[in-house]
Amino acid sequence: MMNAISLALANPMLSGGGGAGGDPDRYMFFATRNRMPSGNIVTAASGTNYVCSKIVVNTPQYKTRTFRFHLSGFASTEGGNSPQETVVTGTIGTPGNSVVADSMFIRAAGVFYQCTFAGLNTVTVADQTNGAWTDELTIPDIAPESEIEIWLFYHTAVGEKIWPVYRIQKHRGERVWGAGDLATLLAFKDTPLADSTAALDSNYATVTQPQYYGPDFMVAKGDWDGRPIVLGLVDSIGEARQQFSAAADARGNLGWFRRWLDRDGGIGRIPHLMIGMPGAGSVREYTGTGTAIATRRRDIIREIEAFNNGTLPFTVVANQMGQNDTAASYTAFFNTNYRSLVGRFRTEYPGVRIVAFPPLGRTVSTRTVTLTSVGTVVTATIASGINGLTTGQTVSISGAAQTEYNGNVVITVTGPNSFTYNFAGSATSPATGTITANDLYLRASYQSFSANNTWPADGTDASGKWRLRADILAKTSACCDDAIDTYAAWVSGERDGVWPGMLELSSTVVTVQSGTDGVATYTTIEVADANIFGPEQEISTYTGPDGLARLSTTSIGSISGNTITISIPRSTVLPVGSIVRPSVTPDGVHPYGAVIDRVLGGIPQSEKTKLIP
Repeated sequence: MMNAISLALANPMLSGGGGAGGDPDRYMFFATRNRMPSGNIVTAASGTNYVCSKIVVNTPQYKTRTFRFHLSGFASTEGGNSPQETVVTGTIGTPGNSVVADSMFIRAAGVFYQCTFAGLNTVTVADQTNGAWTDELTIPDIAPESEIEIWLFYHTAVGEKIWPVYRIQKHRGERVWGAGDLATLLAFKDTPLADSTAALDSNYATVTQPQYYGPDFMVAKGDWDGRPIVLGLVDSIGEARQQFSAAADARGNLGWFRRWLDRDGGIGRIPHLMIGMPGAGSVREYTGTGTAIATRRRDIIREIEAFNNGTLPFTVVANQMGQNDTAASYTAFFNTNYRSLVGRFRTEYPGVRIVAFPPLGRTVSTRTVTLTSVGTVVTATIASGINGLTTGQTVSISGAAQTEYNGNVVITVTGPNSFTYNFAGSATSPATGTITANDLYLRASYQSFSANNTWPADGTDASGKWRLRADILAKTSACCDDAIDTYAAWVSGERDGVWPGMLELSSTVVTVQSGTDGVATYTTIEVADANIFGPEQEISTYTGPDGLARLSTTSIGSISGNTITISIPRSTVLPVGSIVRPSVTPDGVHPYGAVIDRVLGGIPQSEKTKLIP
């Protein structure tokens, strides 16, 4: 296998040498952390309708020196009709309020440089427009792998709307300040690490943390050395739906896809721009008009192409989509949905290489059960078999109309498809409702397949998730020019087609008891090795002879040494020696941090050579 040095010698496009392998006059995507506007729109409040968002991006492994930044006049939906660009301050067809960018600065190596818009220091970004670009900003060379701060000062009238873009990564020096006037905000240039304004800085490290306006598309010139520059087609997996601000790495990356591209391995860090967002589906991307429009981002790339006199700001397309393309028949799944976007890209960007990443898994950790009881003993029956539950473990029972049956219970397995547990008793037997038993992804063997994901798929399979993987790897019908497989990086080591169970992931133990009497609350947990965790990860603590009886499930707010600060105070007593395990996934689709790390490390960095045009 070629290393980075031998690869560079064999391929002059990666030889470096002051830009000898690339084009120093070509605007290229360069910034980590970039994000397309999407999410919940923000309403300007009294006293904070003037806002400064400070975002920190990192540069590639070559010098950059000439920059342009874009402010959009729209945001995209997330979820079922994503990525339609219909999150606007008014309604589609009836423009709402504009947002005034009062001033914008780049701060590099401690020096502020003012951006201009058509020669002015300010610009008004109108609703339902592509938005506005800064003028060309040429500043002293920015050293490879540096930080650049982007300070955007903007306002609307109180009660008006502002498009969402970024959750603030405070641990990286990012901030959001609000005031009732511009002058108050400009003063923060003298104290760039002053705390964010409390009224705007809420719900840190959660999906409900507000998102603030900032530049989405960012391009730069410089000593580009010819390495691949990626335009990423992504959905919630590529946009890291289960990781938020506090989990970002030192270069601002969230999720496995950005981290993998930006890791200094193989041929090095790969600059990229992710054009999608959570919920994005191939069939909707780069198409549509009116109330279903999803072409504005495409048109902004055309604007960059015009800056470059007809040359694109990227060299390769990385297609991570496919998770949301499922259909009743595989023909519709593969051709109508998945390949329709590929066709549009081949038309829009003729000759550009498309490298596909097959989708990750989709499973559930619940089984439907029937419950009967005699006295204080409940018997649960699973029609499809237990397949992995063991005596002494905790499962979560939910959905019984008689709530006394529900809760976290320690079970005794009594047969191939039955188990029992104790409760306070009930006047009703059997229990009614749609009742499930959930092991929270403790074991791979208990998972079952969601629709469109049955393993293995064959030629008669109408659902097709794994047929899609096979077609991607085979480059069927020119659906890609090459593929980088994800399967081995995320799949359980014990069973095909499912996520690893918690028992397959690294764990640690409690070293100082948390809690005293089950009533008094605590906010920290001391463990033997907190290095296996990260902020925002969900964790579960277990006890019992086999370490399978669950005591508590919570989320990590922050980590200092081996002290874990949890997001919500708990009272459950966690004895010394209790086992602390990271959760796998909240929904069988989006990996939590521990599995994101597993995927990141599981795809060889040598696969980056497939991105070379």
